[in-house]
Amino acid sequence: MTDSTDGERRDLIRQVRQRLEALGRAGLDRIPSPPALPKRGAALLEPPVSTPVLNAAREPAPSRRPVEPPSPTIRNAPASLFSEPELPGPVIAPAERPARLAALAAEVAACTKCPLLASTRTQTVFGEGSPTARLMFIGEAPGETEDHTGRPFVGNAGILLTDMITKGMGLAREDVYIANILKCRPPGNRDPSTEEAANCLPFLERQIAIIRPEFLCLLGSPAAKTLLQTSLGVTRLRGKWHRYRGIATIVTYHPSYLLRTPNAKKETWGDLQMLMKAMGLKLPERKKG
Repeated sequence: MTDSTDGERRDLIRQVRQRLEALGRAGLDRIPSPPALPKRGAALLEPPVSTPVLNAAREPAPSRRPVEPPSPTIRNAPASLFSEPELPGPVIAPAERPARLAALAAEVAACTKCPLLASTRTQTVFGEGSPTARLMFIGEAPGETEDHTGRPFVGNAGILLTDMITKGMGLAREDVYIANILKCRPPGNRDPSTEEAANCLPFLERQIAIIRPEFLCLLGSPAAKTLLQTSLGVTRLRGKWHRYRGIATIVTYHPSYLLRTPNAKKETWGDLQMLMKAMGLKLPERKKG
């Protein structure tokens, strides 16, 4: 068997595994037809076309978690979807996710990997939202208000993010999941250092692996650079799709930047509409005239 044939076979196995995980998250127990083996030279980032699920009418998916729409076509991703490492571990059943997240939060609360942050924090800020969220927002680090409350994005930037989610996207804040790269507030609300981000990243990676979101929205350069392993800033990364371990990912401006630079809100709204379209959410109607 040639190397190229081996590669095609591995690609097909990964596609089938990804499809099975998506069906499990949707609550279905019937296996659809596997996607056709891509032709040599074909773009592997084109998602397979969904096929009808057997007995779908008799065994519908839960109302709050409909069958997910096909993933967006990722034409600007830096590498093939299937060349990336997958999320670690098996898919965790939705009923088990709250307990898994609570156990991880307790582990984070006891962390002292960054002595300065551990000695200056009021408390850790783990994250909050739905453990079965389709969409996860990730910022850089807690601020002063978050440090006091233990909740992410509840200060002025958090109010704006909530408006983006509820008024802009038509979702409830409780339906998404919100977290940060760091779980402790850096003194003076400075950006996370490279060492701090590296120390805290494994916690975030485990959060993502438990929740298994379909989409990530990275808020600001620190979040984008850490998860996408790039030196590029938001301006170069926004407006296009990326992949983080197979998850469709966009980058946009951090709400705190939008408070300082209101003119950037128009670009951010464009990013959110791109995300909404991929998620199958209704876009606002354009005003006539």
